[in-house]
Amino acid sequence: METGAEEKFDNETCEDSDSGQNQDELMPSTSSRNQVGRKSLSGQVCSLKTLIDDQVMEPGQSILTMDYNGTKFSADLLSNGNIRDSKQIFTNPSAWFNHCKRQISSSDSMPNKAGSAWSIIRYKGKRLDSYKLRWYRKQKKIVSSATMYETAMALSKAASEKINSSSSGPSFSQLHKEITSPTNFFPEEYPVKEKNVVDHQSLGSRLQDRSSNIMVKCTPFSALERIQPFTISISTNTLLIIDFHCHLTTGEVIGYLGGTWDESSHNVSILHAFPCKSRLGDKERSTIIEEEIRQNLEQHNLTVVGWYHSHPFAAPQPTLRDIDSQLDYQMVLRGDSDVNYIPCIGLICSSYEPENPRPTSRYQAFWVMPPSEYKPNEFGRPMQMIYSIARDSFLTQDLLLDMRLLAHYYTDGPDSVKFTEIFRDGLTNWEKLQYSLQPNLPRDLTHTSSHQNPTQIQVQQQALSHFWAFLKGLILT
Repeated sequence: METGAEEKFDNETCEDSDSGQNQDELMPSTSSRNQVGRKSLSGQVCSLKTLIDDQVMEPGQSILTMDYNGTKFSADLLSNGNIRDSKQIFTNPSAWFNHCKRQISSSDSMPNKAGSAWSIIRYKGKRLDSYKLRWYRKQKKIVSSATMYETAMALSKAASEKINSSSSGPSFSQLHKEITSPTNFFPEEYPVKEKNVVDHQSLGSRLQDRSSNIMVKCTPFSALERIQPFTISISTNTLLIIDFHCHLTTGEVIGYLGGTWDESSHNVSILHAFPCKSRLGDKERSTIIEEEIRQNLEQHNLTVVGWYHSHPFAAPQPTLRDIDSQLDYQMVLRGDSDVNYIPCIGLICSSYEPENPRPTSRYQAFWVMPPSEYKPNEFGRPMQMIYSIARDSFLTQDLLLDMRLLAHYYTDGPDSVKFTEIFRDGLTNWEKLQYSLQPNLPRDLTHTSSHQNPTQIQVQQQALSHFWAFLKGLILT
């Protein structure tokens, strides 16, 4: 090894409790019955990076200490969860512990007890495992609030089955199988006087000095006497998790849209939203999250068909930066030939827009028309995409898990929304969230059929109240 180079030790060199985790442990689990101490009830593995990300610990110089057989050691804790001792880097406590042990003993026959590194190494004078225990207790609190909702839904399902067996009307199971006619959503139906938005024709050339944060009004295809090149349908569960994600923070959020592309009917079905549980600028965590999303897409047999992001306090119109990003994504998904073509949709959600008189969030789906080859210095034109909304039958376990993890990630953060505070006109942020989520609840939480008898409606109302209690437990405790 060259002098001055940093040597990095990873889990492959250690034979203790930090190694040997299989790939399944790296993915969230929907079950609340998991091993205690190995991973949290939500399925997330606890590492030094996890403790730093969740603000249980902070990086610092010489902040880690260890006294082993009378010899004292100290090391730096880095922001990525690695440990730095002089010019060597270790990716977990066990790697550093084994390195220090070898320095004072030439014998490799010393016992290497699982978990000993976490009990011997100290952070600010306290054992590392005490911080891990604190984190696990917090995780347990998060999941316990979700268990209440899942139990209630199971009871509601059992009650509905009992009702169905004696009811002359259509059963809940039949209602779940019904395919509702999607309702077209036209942004013109929600007139809002948008501020700081310009028309595309006023942009001029790229050669002019313009801020990349300028918002550009989307152009309807009808204004150009053209037809939208493909149709779009979005599931209510997708809009539900996006809206919830955008309400949790005053900062911008981003995520991916998963779905299917039907070439014969030229329709994109957006079936699932994959939130990025990271903040803008955190490239290291973003890389990890994107890999998790890629694996989730494969597990659901879905394809990336777009992306979403938020404009917390601005209109849901794309900025010049958004337009360039969208055009890049369209080129990537276009592939090498028309056979591999997959459309890409951009979706913007505005959750706390001051100009919006309603408590519900506003959405804008857009697609970018590339500039003419004869005018390469023009900006791409953002086109307004009309989409239909397909109501889901019920909330999925994946959605509930995403809600837990999102709430946990943003809780107590510097940009987290305080839901007990007033939003506007005496309405709290919690009440605003309820108003905004209500239109996108699934069929089994909304009164959608005139054939439902009073008992069915009562069961449905109970399930709805348990859902609100579940959310309230995530963000208000």
